[in-house]
Amino acid sequence: MTLRGSHTNPVVPLSRALRGAAILAIMLLPISAAAQEGGFRERFRDPRDGSFDMSAWLAEAYGFLPLVSIITEPAVDYGFSAALAFFHRPDDWTLEGAREAFQRGERQRPPSISVGMGGYTFNDSWMVGGGHLGIWREDRLRYTGFGGYGSFNLQLAGLSVGEKDLVFQYNMEGWFLMQSLRWRIPDSSWFVGGTWNLAGLTTEFKGLEGGPGILPTTPRESRNGALGGLLAYDSRDNVFTPNRGVNAKAEVKRFDQAFLGDYDYWEGSLVGIGFVPLGSRWVLGTKAQAATVGDNAPFWALPGVYIRGIPAQRYVGQSMVQLEGELRWDWTERWSLVGFGGWGWTESTLRDRTSARSVAAGGGGFRYLIARAFGMRAGVDVAYGEDGFAFYITTGSAWR
Repeated sequence: MTLRGSHTNPVVPLSRALRGAAILAIMLLPISAAAQEGGFRERFRDPRDGSFDMSAWLAEAYGFLPLVSIITEPAVDYGFSAALAFFHRPDDWTLEGAREAFQRGERQRPPSISVGMGGYTFNDSWMVGGGHLGIWREDRLRYTGFGGYGSFNLQLAGLSVGEKDLVFQYNMEGWFLMQSLRWRIPDSSWFVGGTWNLAGLTTEFKGLEGGPGILPTTPRESRNGALGGLLAYDSRDNVFTPNRGVNAKAEVKRFDQAFLGDYDYWEGSLVGIGFVPLGSRWVLGTKAQAATVGDNAPFWALPGVYIRGIPAQRYVGQSMVQLEGELRWDWTERWSLVGFGGWGWTESTLRDRTSARSVAAGGGGFRYLIARAFGMRAGVDVAYGEDGFAFYITTGSAWR
């Protein structure tokens, strides 16, 4: 069965909302900064070119930075999110040093970031959560942890026997926790590490079009827990909007009742993202990704196509492959134009029948160098796929 509809992993719209938050952060600047116009102008102006730049604010503001963003993920409808984020600077980090390193094209050490957030969309989906990206021991250790609770009103559609579309309306509510720790192999860009995932969800199907009998009509509570190992490679010049380098990961997870879950199956995934500068003004990016899961995986844990122009996880299956490309043109030091396109494929089996589906989408957008010291660009993308138009507020790279 190839599934179609607004089915999504809770983390997908959340991560997109956080990536879009920085471009709208100016909406909730602290009152003290707004009251002192001189300090306001100095903090948000780059001394090199006099342009608007958030580097000093992100680097020097004390406490948490309040952020507001628009959620534009079609899978859960439009909405809003609010976040509190804090950038932890290394002891030897300086603002001017980071700006100069960016101008020289040098590789930049990522900062640690803590965030807490909440969001609501117009189809009455909501979520709250928080997490931390820890860059420890001079980037020899990297920790990622995130947890939250949410309720999501979604749709799930599949191709049934007889070529008749079945449309399922359902609610998914519960909590999730994800943790990952990576250790850098000395004097290299390679990392080895492990992951631990745990989620407790209740799914309730509201209505079935096309006949019952495929999915349960009563609320069902379940847990899914996994331990995994990974091998990763990261040579990007910065983690926000790379101009060169590779970010790749191979991961294997075992979901098992021994890890506090209700399901027993394996999951394997591969992802590779690369950036190549073409002269001084062009950057070519490519992404390839594949994933597969065992037969006992719950429907809400199936891997799905995740490209701009396709609602997150709308096309899911037991196996997934996708390819994407993006070309960025820096027509000035601050402003850029981007064009992108992608293709995805899924395959699943339902009632001894194998079904495959491929989708494609593409579009374009713009970027503004919003924080030169961090190499961070932000902007808007407009994309089109077979499900129609979609737009995304993007801070940093569109790929994670």
